[in-house]
Amino acid sequence: MEAAARTARHESGFHSRSLVSDFLLGLFDGLDNTLWSYGFATILFAGTLTAYLPLGVTVILTGWALLGLFITFTSRRTVHVVNIDQQSVVILGSVGLLLAGYMGPAASGPRGLATFLGLVVVTTLCVALSFLLVGRFRLVRLLELLPYPVICGFMAGVGWLMLNAAVYVTVGQDIGPGLLALLEDKQDIQQLLITLACGGLLTAWVAKLDRAWALPVASLVIFLGFYAVVIGLGMDQPALVRDGWLFDISVNTRGALDQLAGLSLSDVDPFFILLAWPQILTIMFLSMLSVSMSLTALVASTHFELDSAEEMRKQGLGNVLCAVVGCPPGFTDVAGSLLYEEVGASSRWMPLISSVVCLLVAVFGTMVIGLLPKVLVAATIFMFAFQMLYKWMYANVRGFQPIDFVIVCIILFMVIFVNFMVGILTGVVLTLLLFVMRYSMISAIQGRYSLRDYRSTVERPSLSNRLLDEHGAGTLIYTLRGFLFFGTANAVLDRIKTDLRRLGSVHNAVLLDFKRVTGIDISALNTFLAVRQYCESLDVRLLFSGVRPDVEERIVSLEAVSKSGGRPLIFPELDFALEYLEENVLRSVQSRSGVPTVRRQLEQIIDEPEKIELLLSSMTRVECRAGDPLFLQGDEETGFYLLESGHLSAFIETPGGHRRRVKKFGPGALVGELSGYTNERRRTATIVADEDSVLYHMSSYNLRYLEGANPQLAAAVHELIARTLSSRINYMNRRLLLELE
Repeated sequence: MEAAARTARHESGFHSRSLVSDFLLGLFDGLDNTLWSYGFATILFAGTLTAYLPLGVTVILTGWALLGLFITFTSRRTVHVVNIDQQSVVILGSVGLLLAGYMGPAASGPRGLATFLGLVVVTTLCVALSFLLVGRFRLVRLLELLPYPVICGFMAGVGWLMLNAAVYVTVGQDIGPGLLALLEDKQDIQQLLITLACGGLLTAWVAKLDRAWALPVASLVIFLGFYAVVIGLGMDQPALVRDGWLFDISVNTRGALDQLAGLSLSDVDPFFILLAWPQILTIMFLSMLSVSMSLTALVASTHFELDSAEEMRKQGLGNVLCAVVGCPPGFTDVAGSLLYEEVGASSRWMPLISSVVCLLVAVFGTMVIGLLPKVLVAATIFMFAFQMLYKWMYANVRGFQPIDFVIVCIILFMVIFVNFMVGILTGVVLTLLLFVMRYSMISAIQGRYSLRDYRSTVERPSLSNRLLDEHGAGTLIYTLRGFLFFGTANAVLDRIKTDLRRLGSVHNAVLLDFKRVTGIDISALNTFLAVRQYCESLDVRLLFSGVRPDVEERIVSLEAVSKSGGRPLIFPELDFALEYLEENVLRSVQSRSGVPTVRRQLEQIIDEPEKIELLLSSMTRVECRAGDPLFLQGDEETGFYLLESGHLSAFIETPGGHRRRVKKFGPGALVGELSGYTNERRRTATIVADEDSVLYHMSSYNLRYLEGANPQLAAAVHELIARTLSSRINYMNRRLLLELE
């Protein structure tokens, strides 16, 4: 029974290597979350809502705890730490500052509080719904398609908003012209400089130690140092509030529950929430992007499989709990999860303790906000702003090209001087334009060949190959790639025009292979219509191969392809198109030279007529009807064949049970010679007659007889086979080199 209980605890994630380590790390994380909650509440409940700071701290800590508990018990990862989204906090804080201008004096009363809490609830519910939908339909990877410079610009914009929030918390004024006038007061300058110094010290201290306890300890030092100076100067609390060193919440000293007591849904102004939809959509977009990146990093670092879509759905449900208490959205803290695991956290007890600490502080510690120095809260916000700006304006952009960094700066500029939504739209538009420019600079032509260099897999005699070498330069083959639109298709048209004008050969056909084309728009299709018209004006036909069925229909309907006998010259594969072009070339030149026969082929290798007669007498004439198999893959080897007339195709069986053509044989080709040189002596492919064909069969028995009776003749036969194999290898190497260029 005890062993079964231990196994159950281990599988559930509550088996700890050290409960003391999990408890202490959970305590440190809970205290760290508490400090951030005070900072977040200060950003959210700034200006006219400052009196409700105790309520702000309570709802953030409660929401943080509920989200943490839900993820602790549902995530597959045992040490899964969550965080309230800083981006959402600063954007909601900027909207909250607009509330005073919208409502006037009523913004500081129940109507303003109810409207702002309603805004937070709606935002968090929208984020939760987006998480659920993305997880349900497994769209996580789509979020990662956003260009990285845009992400950097967005995050730098969040850093700026956080910096602005820190200045506002310190002196009650945004960064702008009004701040310069305010700083004429020496006391405001003093407060701002002290806060900046503390923020810099916090940043350096936390970065250097990189430990879970670094921020709580440093914050405690600043707290004790502040009150040591206050006691030394003999200042009391009213004086500290009056001079701006402490938060002024004296107008309403009730607890969080008392501050909620007089609110009702009728106090909520839905029109103000409707006006904030651009900011809500921005938060949804950034939250989905951030959680996607966080889960991807967590999956990459974990030692077991983690379903990102499932984890996102769970975080969506957890955010519903945040919305219930009026807390901004939150999600995975990948840095915290990895850090705590690295320093000794080993079970679910660690995030569980952290959430419990948040709940206890929410219940018993909210009134501490009246004693918390503004210097400490603002310094914490400054620290995060410094970290964000350093990371997204320097550390993560050091390898950027200048144009990419300019985009980051433009997005940041728009965030500072216009608003966040305009910054996002500007970034997306700029990166789309940059992508189109860069993509259009990538040639859609992967390779350009002529029929003299690039052949089909049809096995032809040396005479036919020589004819193709002499006359194949008049046929051009272009292999295309990528998505084709107006810019890339126009480049293809220009290249074809240049090649047809520059090359001295008389051209007869242009072949475009679409095997590696991922898509095409209507402008590109119209461009290919211009290609056909230009080619046919020079008496050159335009052919296509490897075209998807839907694209083929559009090409045919636009008449962007040449026709032969009323049939569009579109082929399912490049190999079939090359075969068609080769046959046309050979048909035009072999009318004068004649079709090669078996005797003629043998005369090119064996000079003595008597040996040719002896060899022909050792071979058996075989006729094969169209559609009949000559032999099947896996059959026992019985010798090789020399094709006199007709055509044969070689097929191999794929693992899926389908046949795929790998080679075609024309008159004068050797068939089946390879299996005689293998250990198994089995046919490696199935040979089927494409048309009525005549072959000459040299059996294995007759070949062995010749090796004993006439070694010189047998050597000539082996030379014929060796030359055939050498020609195939030479062709394969030549084609491979062409495709690698």
